Amino acid sequence: MKWKSNWLEQSDDVEELKAQLESEGFDPYQWSGRPGGAYLDYIHTQDEVVCVLSGTAEAKVEDSTDTVKKGDRIDVPANTYHSLTVTSTEPLVVLTGMRKGK
Repeated sequence: MKWKSNWLEQSDDVEELKAQLESEGFDPYQWSGRPGGAYLDYIHTQDEVVCVLSGTAEAKVEDSTDTVKKGDRIDVPANTYHSLTVTSTEPLVVLTGMRKGK
């Protein structure tokens, strides 16, 4: 499963990114995780998107792990285990959201 892409290939404007996510059916909001924070093996009943605005983290979706940084987009299908561990010394700031209407 390909779950990582780059949202900066479209535009570096966060408001444009938010509008793009809304047009895809997501309800986006900004979230931040503290340095060293670990958000392990959670699951949602809706599709989730996470777009990194700043900071870095190790992301795991199902059995695949990769580093994510500014510009990276993570698409997590509904009912899929995923984890995020902040690896930067500054907070990880993301625009995230769940798909509406599922």
